[in-house]
Amino acid sequence: MTLAEKDKLDEVLEYFHLKSSELKMTASETVEDEIKVLQDVIKFAQRKLEESTGEVKEKIQQVIDFSEEKIEELRLKTSLGSDEAKEVVASIADQMEELIDELRKSDVMKRVGDVAKSVGDLLGTLGKKVGKSASELSRVIALRTDLSRLNSKRRELVTQIGEMVHKRLSETGSLVLTEELLKLSKEVEKLDMEIKAKKEELKRVGKEEDLSEEQINTIIKEADQG
Repeated sequence: MTLAEKDKLDEVLEYFHLKSSELKMTASETVEDEIKVLQDVIKFAQRKLEESTGEVKEKIQQVIDFSEEKIEELRLKTSLGSDEAKEVVASIADQMEELIDELRKSDVMKRVGDVAKSVGDLLGTLGKKVGKSASELSRVIALRTDLSRLNSKRRELVTQIGEMVHKRLSETGSLVLTEELLKLSKEVEKLDMEIKAKKEELKRVGKEEDLSEEQINTIIKEADQG
């Protein structure tokens, strides 16, 4: 799963979460408003589905399938009274949250597995030194994964900025600071803040896991390198 693909899935799940919250606040007697909420989810997810492949496409399709299934369920219950409708809608909203957790968990576990494999030797050494298994260092591994992802995204943006600057200079011989360049620059600044915060969190958790400062710095260094 590439970073760009991961971002598409995150967008769909964030929108899905937003709509589940919306469902909890609305409960019409005809449930037409609730059906509209789920139709919005399907439209949004379908746009992202067209841009996705592989595992991400499968997960977005799960969101669409779920929403279509719940729309049919609601259509069969259009004659319910207000109280009954509220119960059904609340149940669907809860199921939406459960699906979000399931899709996020499977993705996190896969990423943790990938990281555990790529830094297996390091974690094995650390585990022996502090008397902990790799599973007991799961929080450190997850944070290391997040840090690596943020660093990768930052490198992609910096590369994109560099390519834009090079293209402009090669075509015109001068550089104009465009809105697009400013926007990308601000995104890099935002990522720098997130990276700094993630490193501080990793240091804190590392200390809680009884890792030495040297061991923590080694993990951070590897994450910085990708």
